[in-house]
Amino acid sequence: CSDDQDDTMPRQARFTKEMICGVAIDIIREEGSAALSSRNICSKMGCSVSPIFREYANMDELAADVRRAVELRFGEYMAGVTDFEPAFKEMAVRMVRFSRDEPNLFHFLFLESRGRDGVADDIARACLRQTERSFNLAPEQAEFIYFQLWPFLCGITLLCNKDPEVYSDSYISRLLSVQFQALLMLLKSGRKVIDVEPEPVGRPRQE
Repeated sequence: CSDDQDDTMPRQARFTKEMICGVAIDIIREEGSAALSSRNICSKMGCSVSPIFREYANMDELAADVRRAVELRFGEYMAGVTDFEPAFKEMAVRMVRFSRDEPNLFHFLFLESRGRDGVADDIARACLRQTERSFNLAPEQAEFIYFQLWPFLCGITLLCNKDPEVYSDSYISRLLSVQFQALLMLLKSGRKVIDVEPEPVGRPRQE
């Protein structure tokens, strides 16, 4: 029996999808998604474009894989938030932290093309189901809180993503607490929200 490799056996690919995707994520993390190109990936891996397009039909297919991988990383970052109470506050704090720790991945996941991310949406809804139970809220009340808090949270994370040194953890925590408690008090009061339209000063307000 010969020790030589059988020439009829397929040669193992040197660069796998996982490797290519990992390099692509590193590029986004270090330089932003605008730097993601086959040329930059090849430069990082020290190869031609052939390995990339042997595994992927085009760059759009690779970008979709990269997005799924970043979503998984974000999901791991948020793991266990429902072990805290209120869970939505814990999620918000971690999301702000993610925007600071991984500014380019945060930008890629939340601020480019798709808007609200599906993974974050699922986590937020799980948190609010817990909030519903903890604060004795009806489902529609929890939905109200969700749709009021989400854009507020995105605004904070956007500010922290742009200027991470400006807002301290304690200040952000207080902002989130005030917003949540204000919404909770509004719901418990039974008062309706009045949509006030700005009018010129001095003009009698329409009833």
